[in-house]
Amino acid sequence: MKKMIFFVILISAGLLLANPIVEGPYITEIFFDEMGWSIELFNMMTEDNLDNCKLSSNAGEAYFLTGILFPWGTYLVVTQDDLQTPLVIDEQGDHVTSYYVDDEITWCTFGTLQTMVLAPTDGQSLVPVSFSSNGAMTTDVSFCKDNTPTLGGINNNGGTHGIFSGYVFDSLMNPVPNVQIEHFPYNYNSPDAVTNENGYFEKEMYAMNFYCDIHLAALASMDSIVSIEPDSVNYYEFVFENYVVSINEPEIVISCQDYHLSNHPNPFNPNTTISFSVTQTSSFVTVEIFNSKGQKIDELLIPNSQSVSTGQKSSITWEADNFPSGVYLYKLIVGGKEVASNKMLLLK
Repeated sequence: MKKMIFFVILISAGLLLANPIVEGPYITEIFFDEMGWSIELFNMMTEDNLDNCKLSSNAGEAYFLTGILFPWGTYLVVTQDDLQTPLVIDEQGDHVTSYYVDDEITWCTFGTLQTMVLAPTDGQSLVPVSFSSNGAMTTDVSFCKDNTPTLGGINNNGGTHGIFSGYVFDSLMNPVPNVQIEHFPYNYNSPDAVTNENGYFEKEMYAMNFYCDIHLAALASMDSIVSIEPDSVNYYEFVFENYVVSINEPEIVISCQDYHLSNHPNPFNPNTTISFSVTQTSSFVTVEIFNSKGQKIDELLIPNSQSVSTGQKSSITWEADNFPSGVYLYKLIVGGKEVASNKMLLLK
């Protein structure tokens, strides 16, 4: 009966662990604020306290105070005050591990593109998510960003996804269709992204770092690391430097609506560069900025707009020092007509 209860709790916690029979305090959320760090633990031990448990970081390790009650199958939020000695956890990047006796139970490495996830920003936490390459329920666990922290209870993963989108071009900046973008970690229920006839791809993914293999059969390939932010559109362009679309391949026609409108970085603070290309020559190009209420708050005139012509890439920087954090909509206006729009996230 206990094994059945364990299985139910395991699923409700959203943890599909590689080895669920290992006992220990599992890290289920990491959060930083002005008070320091907070870590949510989930008890999968036979013990009902943290007497034989400790945490470690790159700065060292520390055991928990004795007598901290922690019933089996429950969540507990711990801070520096619950440790016997100080433990520094660097919010810009660290390797955090939980232990039961001397056994490593869970760990989270964050802070760089080479780790599985970048450091969380204000209001974000790090939570575990599972991946499978064969449909199995017990697989590897990684951490991702979450815009909806739920310290002390089951995480609903409501803010753990972002959109991975962009274009693939050849060396002459022609869009390349049918390019497969494989990624690791890989989810069995989430197929690879594939570019359409206009070289465009779009896919919802966990907010973390992915190693990508971008390839067109055996003709061209490249590797890249991408970082996905939650609740935002993360735009990338990939260029095959040594590949040109063959004239014998089906003609690729870019729709008049494909203006490649994007901004980078996204999220940003306090400035971001808005880039675009037009499909017709125009003497007047502007970018209009709207807040979440639909109110127009700024308008950017593209310098030397008389020279903006078909296929030309242009950009302008939006200075957002005087605007609050939030989601903003920006629109590309060509010749007085709205031709494209996109969203961006300002985080201060």
